[in-house]
Amino acid sequence: MRVGATSWRKSNHPTKRLGSYQSAQNRGYTLIPHSKPDNSVAIDDAEIAECLADSIETQCSHAFRTTSLISVASRKRFSKTSLEPKDDLAPVSLSEVQTLVKSLNTRKAPGLDGISNKAIKCFSIPLLSLLVAIFNACIKNCYFPPAWKEAEVIGIHKPGKPRDLPASYRPISLLSGLGKLFEKILKTRLSDHLLGKGLIIDEQFGFRPTHSCPLQVLRLVEYVSEGFETERSTVAVFFDVA
Repeated sequence: MRVGATSWRKSNHPTKRLGSYQSAQNRGYTLIPHSKPDNSVAIDDAEIAECLADSIETQCSHAFRTTSLISVASRKRFSKTSLEPKDDLAPVSLSEVQTLVKSLNTRKAPGLDGISNKAIKCFSIPLLSLLVAIFNACIKNCYFPPAWKEAEVIGIHKPGKPRDLPASYRPISLLSGLGKLFEKILKTRLSDHLLGKGLIIDEQFGFRPTHSCPLQVLRLVEYVSEGFETERSTVAVFFDVA
């Protein structure tokens, strides 16, 4: 993979492929060799991509452990929970999509479909109307297109880490811009539904409007201050979930 390459998929393009490290240098590319598990060196673009993919797979595999009794019980409970056939989610409107499209960040990289936010901003009214129809059909049929779930993964070098080690690269997933647009639409409706029915506790600050991390810290400070005033200890448990 070239330094600054936008993706593993693009670095494997025939017109960009480099046969060896020496030829890469001759052509003016900066190619970073990667160490394989057998201590050999991967120089070819495809081999480097495989090294990075294997490293990510190894890191992620540690997250899957033997299913606990708690998770089994949770699955059984959720399997018995039925939802009403109809919900009160509002249909998607053209004006709503236009507002969201205007707010898109054009500097964001596109996903596998190659449709950038800059391109989405250029959609005509008829094309946006078609997109509205697709979004409404997805909501009506409780369907999320599988293609919007697929991500293009790129490796970003971690500062201070050896560049020749695959584990020194942080995987970043690039999702479809259209899929993320649909996610914003769903988030608005789900938030309104949950807040309207009082299904979110007051202590929930994440992913809620007008609820920020500083406010949660302020809440913690208030608890500690109350403990000082009453000469009582305050115990806190923090979880870093990755």
